[in-house]
Amino acid sequence: MSKGFRSADETQVLTEQATTAQIEEILRQDREQEARSQEKRLQGTYGTCENCEGPIGEERLAALPAATRCVECQADWEAGRTSHSPRS
Repeated sequence: MSKGFRSADETQVLTEQATTAQIEEILRQDREQEARSQEKRLQGTYGTCENCEGPIGEERLAALPAATRCVECQADWEAGRTSHSPRS
């Protein structure tokens, strides 16, 4: 084997570790969003986007009851862009 190259087994292990880390991060974010959703319910703000303060669509809430962002703000957040400003 040439220097600088990993064996197939080492590569597989590294790939599995990276995949596991990504899954754990997604699950952590899901737990945080569920907790924020519960908090919004208690505060009476359920259905209002936590970023732009606009309404979260009924279809989105039906599909994802723990949603705390509208579709636009969620897409921006996932893309790492800054969120929308609060609506007037």
